Amino acid sequence: MEPKIIFGDNANKEIRKSFLWYENRSAGLGWLFVEFVDKTIKLISINPEGYPKKRNSYREIYLSKFPFVIVYEFVNEEKVVYVLHIFHTKRNPKSKYRKK
Repeated sequence: MEPKIIFGDNANKEIRKSFLWYENRSAGLGWLFVEFVDKTIKLISINPEGYPKKRNSYREIYLSKFPFVIVYEFVNEEKVVYVLHIFHTKRNPKSKYRKK
């Protein structure tokens, strides 16, 4: 059974903001970004414990074509993946695990 995926507010904002940024650069590029996020989320849902823990219970997986990492937490007892951030790799890594 695949886990439920829950996007936090930060992750939703980051997806929207990045979509608009890419779409303003080139028509269709924002949609390609969203497609890669969706594909990566699918990989997480297939094997949520298959990616390394980086800090406390947070795990990370990088998007293959965009400079982003998805930071998430898997709660096995609840069968839920909480997506904390869709984090641009050029940002300050200290803010990667903040919930705000």
